[in-house]
Amino acid sequence: MSFDTRELQEESQQDELWLISYADMLTLLIGFFVLIIASVPLGRARFERIAAALTGSKQAAPLEDLREKVDALVARSPELKDRVVTRDDAEGLGIEFRDALLFDSGSARLREEAQPAIGEIARLIGALPARPVTIEGHTDEVPINTASFHSNWELSSQRAINVLQALQGAGVARERMSARAYADTRPLAGSAQQQLEQRRASNRRVVIRVE
Repeated sequence: MSFDTRELQEESQQDELWLISYADMLTLLIGFFVLIIASVPLGRARFERIAAALTGSKQAAPLEDLREKVDALVARSPELKDRVVTRDDAEGLGIEFRDALLFDSGSARLREEAQPAIGEIARLIGALPARPVTIEGHTDEVPINTASFHSNWELSSQRAINVLQALQGAGVARERMSARAYADTRPLAGSAQQQLEQRRASNRRVVIRVE
């Protein structure tokens, strides 16, 4: 082997050394991101969004598809406009009902006018049978003390339970569902332009959360 040939081989090996360092760096970065993801609890909905972003999938995730269907339902139902809102968060899809649609003031008894909307939402949720559903009751900060409810905790709890029972009656499996009462402990962040009563009205709500 001539000197020139050996020299060329040595130069080629040296040129390839940077690839080894580069591959090591990529491996360390991947391991770092895996550790970060593993240390943060990921709900199924967030995992699906991350997976769709990484794979570049154009197919809507199940909860995105559900949100589109709920939004379409609200758009074609004037009585639901501004009374039913969908919100994505780390826990899944929240289908938020303003209390004026569901209940009379200070009452947990579902209004007859609310039954068709609950039935439609139950039908849409039924298309995703493997998803847990949590019904959350929320109130404003004004204390309540009546013969039926001695606190906002009791009111928000009973409202969540009654919506759960209505969903069950409309076909959503009982074992999929749970109820939570938050009273006034999770107020929505209102805008500076909102009046006090507007902020209170937005906090009086029941959220059907699909995980």
